[in-house]
Parts: sequence; C-alpha cells; structure tokens
Amino acid sequence: MSENTLVPFSFIEESKEEQENKRKMYQFFVGIDIGASFHVAACIPFHAFTDPKGREWKRAKTMKFDANSVGLTQFLQALKQMEEQFGFQREDFLVLMEPTGGHYSFLLQQVLLNERYEVYLVENSSVKEFREKTLGISEKSDAMDAKIMSYMGWHKTLHPYMKGVSLLNPASVTQSIFRTLTRDRWLMNTQLTRRKNQVQQLLVVTHPDLKMAFKKLSSTSVLKFVLKYPTGQDLKLATEEELRVAIAQAGAKKVAKKASKALAEVAVNSIVVDVPHLVGRQEWVIQEALRIEESIKQIDTYIGELLHGNPNKGIQPHPYTELLYSLPFMSDNWACTLIGAIGNVDRFNTYKEFKKYLGVSAENKQSGTSVSGSRMTYSGVRDARRVLFQMAMIMLATKSQPSVFSTYYQRLIDRKMNGKKAIGHMCGKIAKILYTVLKTGQKYDPKKHAEATGIPWNSIYDKRVKKGNTEQFYQAALDYAGASTTDDTEVVEVEDI
Repeated sequence: MSENTLVPFSFIEESKEEQENKRKMYQFFVGIDIGASFHVAACIPFHAFTDPKGREWKRAKTMKFDANSVGLTQFLQALKQMEEQFGFQREDFLVLMEPTGGHYSFLLQQVLLNERYEVYLVENSSVKEFREKTLGISEKSDAMDAKIMSYMGWHKTLHPYMKGVSLLNPASVTQSIFRTLTRDRWLMNTQLTRRKNQVQQLLVVTHPDLKMAFKKLSSTSVLKFVLKYPTGQDLKLATEEELRVAIAQAGAKKVAKKASKALAEVAVNSIVVDVPHLVGRQEWVIQEALRIEESIKQIDTYIGELLHGNPNKGIQPHPYTELLYSLPFMSDNWACTLIGAIGNVDRFNTYKEFKKYLGVSAENKQSGTSVSGSRMTYSGVRDARRVLFQMAMIMLATKSQPSVFSTYYQRLIDRKMNGKKAIGHMCGKIAKILYTVLKTGQKYDPKKHAEATGIPWNSIYDKRVKKGNTEQFYQAALDYAGASTTDDTEVVEVEDI
C-alpha cells in the first residue's frame, strides 16, 4: 500500500518541531483551599489519578498551614522536599487555588510565582460544580476541595480544550491595586450616599427651612454650615452678616449673600422643635459623611497619580492611560476601573473573548435544543460592564457634541431596534475599539472609525470632552448592566496549559 494512501484510521504525523513545542505532562498537581486564617493543600502525583477504582487520589494526605510567614515557609519547604525526593523540577508542578476574595489568596499567589511555580486560579463555583456534577461527590470540606482542585488540574492537562474546567491567570500586582481602589471607592461612595440621605431626613426636623436657601442640602458646604448652626433656633440667634460669613467659610462663597438673606428672613418665623437627641445624631452623621468624602478625595488623588504619574514620588504614568483618554469620553475613575478589570490586554486572544470578559457580548437564548433569539451575556466583570454603559449613555446625552459611537447608535435606532438593545450593541462596539486601541498601542482615531463603519465624517467627532458629569448616569448604568453579572472574575480563561 502506498505511503500516501488514506485509510479510515489514517492520521497525520506531527512534525518534530510540533512535538518539541508540545508541553510535557505535569508530575504533581497541587490544589490549595484558601482560608482567612489557614490554607489546606493537597499535592497528588499523576499516577494517583489513574487508579481504576478511583481511591488513591481521595486517600492522599493534605497539609494545613497558617496564612502567615511561618505557614507559607513550611508549605514551600514541603514542596521542595517533594522535588528532592522524586527528582523533579518546579515546572513539573501545577498549582491550582481559589481567588477567594482576592486578598486572602494574593500573598500566596505572589510567593509561589516568585518561586517560579506555575499557578492558576479556579473559580469557587466551578470547584463545587465539578465536585458534584463531574465526580458525583457530595462531601464538602477544605481537604476535599483541595483534592478536587488537584483533580481539576490533572483533568485539564489531559483535556486542555474541554470547557468543564477553566484555569485562570492570577491578577498582576498592578491590576490588583487598580481593582482594589475602584472597589474601595465604590463602597465609600455607597456609604457617603447613605449618610447624606440620613442627614436630609434629619434636616426636615432640625432645619425645616434650610431648603429655602440651598438647592442641594447634601452638598459639602451645607453639611459644614449645619455643623455650626445645627437647628433653626440657632439661626434665630445669628445676624445676617454672621450667616453670610459662615456660609462663605463652609465653601459656598458664590451664594453666601443670597442664602444668608433668605435664611435671615425665614428664621424669624421658623418653627422649632426641641430635639436634642436628633441634633446629637445629626452631628455624628455629618462628621461621618465629611470624613468619608475626604477619604474619597484621597483615593481620587492616588488614582490620578497611578494613572498620570507623579515624578516627585517616582510613579510613572500607566501605559494605558494615554490610550484610554484618546476616546471621546473618559475619566480617571473609568480608566482605573477598566485597567483593574483588564490588567494586561495580551491575556486576551480575540476581541470576542475580550467583550465576553467585560460582559457586553451577545449569546443565544436557548432552552434545550431550541434557540429563541439572542441576549447580552450574564457573565463578565460587573464594574467594567457598568463603565461601558456609562460611557455609552454620556455619549448619547451629549447632543451638542456627537461622536461616531452615538451616530452608530442612531443608525441602529433608525433600523427600528429597541433602544436598550441598541445601547448594548453600542457597548460592544466600544469594547471592540478599546481592545484594538490597547492591543495596537495606537490612540483612537475617530476618522478611521467613521470610515470603517461607513459613517460620513464630521470634524466635530474629533473633539474630546475633558470633563463630564459621569455620576449622573451611575444608577441608570447599573439598571442597564443588570445585577446578574459577577464581580469575581479577576482573571481570564486559559485555552490550554
């Protein structure tokens, strides 16, 4: 038979180069269950998983070590003893662990990476799903989860393209810093909103006429003014000039004269109720709100330094900052959120993978074998998805200065597409452009964008909005983005190992 004849079981032999480039099998699979006070690790050899009865890997011993320097050192020594005992190298070990809140696992991640071990993360939910659905094990313990992660590493090595197990790259130090700052700022802003709402409720009783002088009772200047004049009774005891000075010192110089006059006029007939317990609570809540507001300003300053650099502190500008700010609309908070979510764009192989990670890709609505349409994916990083929706909405709201993106949106609307769905498509377009900009290292060019999408060029598209009120679209963006997306995807799936 000729060598070139194909038979039913013929195969193409790999070239020598392909064989050399193929990664060898790992010899040990390490699974680590992360905890706040201690971690539990399992180190299982390859052959233990080939036991026909499936018992050997389950009987493997686990190591419990404290989440401190002593415990981590003991764990590293145990791994080195395994290397010396069996004559293996660092590259023979595959380490899997849970992200678990980010910080609890971060130190151990960095220690292992610095020791040149291959480390991947596996989402907490996937460990449970793999244990119950794939292995049919109901037992839930730290030791069992560590063994399950070892099994998942072995499974992924044998079947690198199967989607049952997703291995994730650990977040870099820079990405973790940006992500933590974004989340801290969000939490503080939520607390600040709650405190200001509490103050406004208290002012209805202590200062019923204050709104006659100020439009926004939750502003910083009003809060500082109320600290000096806690109730309407205190206003009666002050002159108009004293009120003007106090308002100016609180930071509202532009309206001080007009506001002091209004307060002096209404204070005469102001209804006052003696509520000392509410006054005490009002003072505490205001002080707490001002403290949180100051902390947010400090975070914003630090974010600005990380993005734009600070020569005095030896901080260099982030390489993505200038690229992100080439887009029609951008802010420091948005840039920080996106960098914290994306990390290094080279982790993504295609823009489709990038869009899905940011939570703005389309997926089929499927029940069984029937497909009834498409919808936006439920997966992805929640914070990044919210930012993309905010960007889309502020582009649409700025009627006097349209962009190529908003023109693209209008074209979808002209096709009778639902408005919310069109915004979703617009977010996907922003993500695609964002991917191209970061991948190529070239700034956004609206003229090229217009040409690529077949939109007639208008020079006004090339203008940038230096400062826009992004906060007004925050809640609406949350509603559009939905609450079903996850925020524990700090990392991106690796196609093979």
